[in-house]
Formats: sequence, structure tokens, C-alpha cells
Amino acid sequence: MGRRFPGGTKSGGGGGASGKYNQCEMWASNGTFTWTTPSDLDTDVAVRVYVWGAGGSDGCSGGSGVGYGGGGGGLAISELTLAASTAYTVTVGGGAQSYTGRGGTSSFAGSGITTLSATGGNSGNNNNNPPGNPNTTGQSSNPQSGNYGQGGVGTGGNVVNRRGGRGGNGSVNSSSGYGGGGGSAPAPDGHRDGYRGGNSTSYQGGSGASIYYPGTYPYTSYCSAGGAGTAGLGSSSQSTSTYYSYGGAGGAGLDGAGGHGASANSYSNDATGSTPPGDGQGSSIWSPNLIFLGGGGGGGGAATYHSSEKAGSNGGNGGPGAGGGSCAVYSSSTNHSYMQSGNGGMLGGGGGAPQYCQGGNGGNAGGGGGCGYSGVNTKWGMGGDGLVFIQYKIQTS
Repeated sequence: MGRRFPGGTKSGGGGGASGKYNQCEMWASNGTFTWTTPSDLDTDVAVRVYVWGAGGSDGCSGGSGVGYGGGGGGLAISELTLAASTAYTVTVGGGAQSYTGRGGTSSFAGSGITTLSATGGNSGNNNNNPPGNPNTTGQSSNPQSGNYGQGGVGTGGNVVNRRGGRGGNGSVNSSSGYGGGGGSAPAPDGHRDGYRGGNSTSYQGGSGASIYYPGTYPYTSYCSAGGAGTAGLGSSSQSTSTYYSYGGAGGAGLDGAGGHGASANSYSNDATGSTPPGDGQGSSIWSPNLIFLGGGGGGGGAATYHSSEKAGSNGGNGGPGAGGGSCAVYSSSTNHSYMQSGNGGMLGGGGGAPQYCQGGNGGNAGGGGGCGYSGVNTKWGMGGDGLVFIQYKIQTS
């Protein structure tokens, strides 16, 4: 499908090759890096720098924790006059892997400039307020104060500072636990804070948030929800029975459909069948004059059983900027559980999961999905690493 974006600058518009800038750089994995500006940097054009903190992790480890989803990383944006042939330090925070931890802080620093930094989101069993001044986001106080899975906060940005979305609520219980969806990071346009992951209740998980929509709370027990898309909310499935189960659909994307829900069917001792969910569709563009994330949300999982016959499927992954779908169970037993919720796309939150299932990982700067019981943070439900992106201009003859 062909697309044409009108000329312009900054995120959300512009044609990649024309406009204010003609070069860009990205750092998307944990570490500290040195970026030396080109000798032909056009110092008359301010460099635009985006810094996202890392995402928080699932709030459950084994039988411990509260099962909330992780918070999304904060965002700071600045336009800076940088010197040519000069070294600057880029730090990308690591995604949280501990249920009581926090995603790492990302930053951009160097001589003669105000450092941009963005703290990481809290893991789902961490209710400590992020470090730094909450007023940097233009809010008189921290609206997430005292809650589990808070989002990180941007500081030092001269364009905007934003807060990541909270993780959805959860509860750890071996027979009826539930995990919240991961919160999203703020969208690159900087117009709003990140969105909250979907809340949950017994025997289910909330879906992951997108950069424009919150995650979804499933309709009732034993249901799943599709992840939020960049153009719409995910939906919940209907009630499940001992014969059938269908997952919720992922929310629409700006540039692609949301994933369809999974199905699981069983009948007596004769037959079982299942189909996997759809992953969210859509693309992303990171260019000198355009940042575009257009993904759909991942579809929800399904699980059912009749007598000794059991069938199930995982949750679907979110597209760029979108949330992962949640997975489902159909009983308090472990003998047909261990399903996996969908991962979030870049900046999106992972899907949450019921007991004996695993939450999805967050995309870059997105929070991981929570788990209702038996979560293992170093393998599932992890926060995404932070992200630093730079748009600049070099001189042309």
C-alpha cells in the first residue's frame, strides 16, 4: 500500500528526506555510547534530541509480588545548539528485570548543554515515586504517587518533558491470580503522557497500552483482551465455556490492522483444535523529519478444556507503538496453563497474564505485562530498553 506524507518537520508529519533536517541517529539497546558530531554539522540549525527511559518489569516473581504491570519510561525532548566535531555522551537505560526494580535512566549529555534525562518506569511491585522533580512535566504534583508500576519522568527537556504510563493492576494468587498490562511510553509528538496498561481481575490479564490508547480490561474471568493499537482500543473476548474460547481483537493501527483473537475448541475426549492470534500489523518510520508509529494491537489468547481434552493459544504481539494482547486460562489448574501474553511494539506495553502464565515484554521504553502467579522476570514480562533518537542537519553544497 502506497503512502505519501506531506512535507514538514518534527514527529507526526514530514517527508523523510526533505525539511529542517537531513540526518538522524538512533540508540535502542542498553549501554553508554559516544556520539561525535560531524565536522560539517550545520550549527545554525538546532539539533532535536529525544530521550526515553526504560520500561518497568512484571510485578510478580514466583509467589511473591502484587502482579501489576510495569510502567513506561519517561520522555524528554530538546532542541540544542551543538558544536561540530564534538563528543557527546548517550546513555540508554536497561529494561527492568526485577519485580521490585525500575527501568534504567537514559540521557544525552555534554559540554555546554543542559543534560536531558528520562527515568525508567517502576516494576509492578515497586510503589516508590521516581526520582526527580514532578513539576518538570508541567504537573503540580505526581498524579501516580504511591501507586505500583509508576511511569518514569523526563527532565531537562526544553521542548517538553513527559511521564510514562502506569502498569495495570494485578494480584498474586496461586488459584486465581491476575496480571495488569504494561504501560506505554509517551508518543514522540510529546503531546501527552504515556497510557496505562489494562487492569485485570481473577483468571485473566489486562492488555498492553499503546502510545495513544490505554490497555483493555477483559470482560470477565477466563477472558482475554487485545492490545491497544495506535488508532483504537483493543476489545475483550466474551465468556469462555468448557467447549470454546475466543480471544479479544487488537486495536486498529494508523497503518495496519489489529491482530485477530485466538480460538480454542474442545469436545468430550474426541477432538481439540486451536488457532493462534494475529500480531498487530503496521509500520514505523524514523527519519530526519518524521517519526511515525502506526501499529495495531496484538490479538488476545484463548484456552478451554472439556474432560481430559485441552486447547489453548498465546497472546499476539503489538505492532510499532502498540500493546501486546493478553493470554487466558480456563481453570485454576496448572495442567493446561503456561501460556504467553504478547509483547508490546516499540514504546508499547506487554500484555498481562493470569496465574501460571507469563506476561509479555514491553517494547523499547514500554512496561512489561504482569503475571498472576509464578512469574519469572528474567525471561518474561520484562521492561523494554530505553531509546535515544537525534535529528540534525549537515551542510550541503
